[in-house]
Parts: sequence; C-alpha cells; structure tokens
Amino acid sequence: MAYTFSDLTKRAQDAAVEHNDKIREAVQKAQVAADQRTRGMYRDQIRRAAERADAFVVGLKPSDGGSPAADARSDAPPQPPAEPRG
Repeated sequence: MAYTFSDLTKRAQDAAVEHNDKIREAVQKAQVAADQRTRGMYRDQIRRAAERADAFVVGLKPSDGGSPAADARSDAPPQPPAEPRG
C-alpha cells in the first residue's frame, strides 16, 4: 500500500498524540542534557526551546479533529533542569 504525504502526516500526528507523555519526557531529558553539556551557558534559551516543544506537543490534536490527549496538561510547565554538577 502506497501512502501519500498526507497519510504519513496524519499517522505521525496520531502517534504523537498517543505517546505525548513519552515525547514530553524526552524533551525534559534533552533539556537537562543540553544544559549540562553547555554548563548552563545557554540555560534560558534551552528552557524556552523546551517550553515551546512542550506546548506544541500538548496542543496536538488527533488527525480526526478530536480534542488533545486527555493526559496532556497544558497548565503544567516542564520542570526546570537540575543544576549541573562539576
């Protein structure tokens, strides 16, 4: 079966909605890792990027036009990264 770009986009969007909790967790881990690797030099930029990514994931709706995933809490901002050690 050949998929069109539109089909693939819908499938990816549905998968992102279904697994938004895992995506948000990965964004948090990436935020912490990036902050640690830059030794906090770009903490504000990294935090803002993580917040934007989180807001995007929270705002995704199923391709059938339903409401965003029930467990996505748009009012809960991502946790700030832990202070780097060392």
